[in-house]
Amino acid sequence: MKKIAANYSRLLRDISTSFRMASEKHQVTCRSGCFECCAKGFFDITLLDALHIRDNLKKVPAHIRERVVETANAQLDLLEQKGAFFRSKPLLASLAAIDALSRRSAKMRCPALDERGACLIYEIRPLICRIYGPTVRGPRRAVRLTGCGYYQRELPDRDFPLFSHYAVRDRLMKEMFTRAGRQRLWEVDTIIPAALALDLEPWLTPAALRQKSFRKR
Repeated sequence: MKKIAANYSRLLRDISTSFRMASEKHQVTCRSGCFECCAKGFFDITLLDALHIRDNLKKVPAHIRERVVETANAQLDLLEQKGAFFRSKPLLASLAAIDALSRRSAKMRCPALDERGACLIYEIRPLICRIYGPTVRGPRRAVRLTGCGYYQRELPDRDFPLFSHYAVRDRLMKEMFTRAGRQRLWEVDTIIPAALALDLEPWLTPAALRQKSFRKR
């Protein structure tokens, strides 16, 4: 799994470079000081993102790592008290489950967000954190990714080929599941607090994934 995590880390760096170049070309930047997307509850990330975060967390300075993990655990405690998310069932198996968790965590901030609105794990952040912002629009006005609303300009798919990036990610995700003993690519997600505080690799096993009827890709 470490090789897969390392390959995904390289892909994330390439995607970040591609996104930066497209953003500079079209003069698309985040609004200075804005961190609204990090402070309105939890969105879903893939298990591949979770594997990447867990594998690279050791590279984060110890005092920061301890801080974000402590915050993540406190948030998981609160979510369990609310019946919104459980350590014993850390996989999100449906769009309805993702939406419900997002609503019930709406007043919570990302555990990696500091008091100034800066990301404490910026270099190892998941994919969605790297590309969210401007709308990415493909041929015939097809929307590839809807942005946050603060952007006045869009990124055309020809300059930021989002689907091509997704295809490479999905190949790595399939390899991850194959290595775990499952032949199909299953769309099961989690949240950043769980990725920071929990070892989710055991949840890649066929026995664990059989506990729910997960969405096939």
